[in-house]
Amino acid sequence: MSDPGSLDVLVVSQFFSPEMGAPAARFHDFGKLLVERGHRVTVVTGFPNSPSGVVPESHRGKLRQTEWIDGIRVLRGWLYTSPRLSPFTKSLGFGSFAASASLRVLLGGLSADVVVATSPPPTVGIPGWLAARRLGAPMVFDVRDIWPEAILASGRLKSAALVRFLEAIERGVYGSAAAVTVVTEGKRARLIEKGVAEDKLAVIPNGVDLGRFDETDPAGAALLAEHGVDRERFVVLYAGIFNPPQGLDVLLDAAAGLRADASPAGRRPQFVLVGNGAERDRLVARVRDEQLGDDVKFLPEQPRERIPGLLQAADAIAVTLRPRRDTHTVPSKIYEALASGRPLLLSADGAPDEIVRASEGGLVSAAGDAAGLRSNVQRLIADPAEAAAMGERARVFAASHDRRILVERFEARLQRVVAEARAHRRSR
Repeated sequence: MSDPGSLDVLVVSQFFSPEMGAPAARFHDFGKLLVERGHRVTVVTGFPNSPSGVVPESHRGKLRQTEWIDGIRVLRGWLYTSPRLSPFTKSLGFGSFAASASLRVLLGGLSADVVVATSPPPTVGIPGWLAARRLGAPMVFDVRDIWPEAILASGRLKSAALVRFLEAIERGVYGSAAAVTVVTEGKRARLIEKGVAEDKLAVIPNGVDLGRFDETDPAGAALLAEHGVDRERFVVLYAGIFNPPQGLDVLLDAAAGLRADASPAGRRPQFVLVGNGAERDRLVARVRDEQLGDDVKFLPEQPRERIPGLLQAADAIAVTLRPRRDTHTVPSKIYEALASGRPLLLSADGAPDEIVRASEGGLVSAAGDAAGLRSNVQRLIADPAEAAAMGERARVFAASHDRRILVERFEARLQRVVAEARAHRRSR
């Protein structure tokens, strides 16, 4: 490397741009920013398919593919995909990616000063560990959700054998990692309870690339109009994955309750759901069966670059989670919602509640509480000045979670583990 201070960073992530969701966005942004700071970044990933389970035509029929995205070398490999999004098919996807990525890191002629494996799924820890051993580099395990604990809490995992398998991987990866990064203080505390050494842990929140929201994109408003969204109404927009943990029925319940209000004050609300996932067909059918089509609109999944304009074209942004036993999960879309400068309507418990209250940029109701959400929508409609002030405060709060700031902390952690590994080798 020409710059002795630069690093060769190898990232193992099952999901990556152009896929929707936190894992793809986190390391697209961090990777791009690390490249801008003089480092070299390679991502070993699968072919894009999340959340629909369908690989796009541009990537279909291939075993391997190399791309360059924002200066990041992206090495894609085969994995099992299926539009039937069951626990079984997802498990096949996780296992097949772990296998193909392991072959890639062992036989692909790669180099690295540091390996980053980003979870979930924790099975990425297998190729991450193999890469670290093969290349003589330290591994950083990046944890956005603690599996299998999180999927047990959400009710998505029933197999005791699979739980034991994932727990074994979890213990092995935590033990072999030189450092473990997590996205919330709650997850840090939980991993300490589970026996991870405190000095291994660092909190690097998900955050948001604030620069994506600097200018308003008129295409967002045009797209809403194209799909029949009435801009005379108060538009509450959700953009993200339609999977069970999101608990999106609360939005439909609130819409039904607001429609039944015989004497609404101010603008009538309209809910807009943008995205795809396992629950989409069921939610669309429910809207049809309950004749909510005038109050709830669906838009297809959109490229990531269109999301800021869509959020800015709304009057309020909805972020939801269904009730769950753990309270430290924070949807990454919270930070994008805050960055949009629109008031946030949160239906969730625990750490997300704390973030929104700290920002003073939105209103909070409990997970699954449609009546509370409905009341908060009515509050925003009744007081446009306060709604606008909330949006301004949200934007200010988001600035402190800009990924351009957070990447400095992540970079420092990478440099620290590399320096420690080199010092250890010299001392032997």
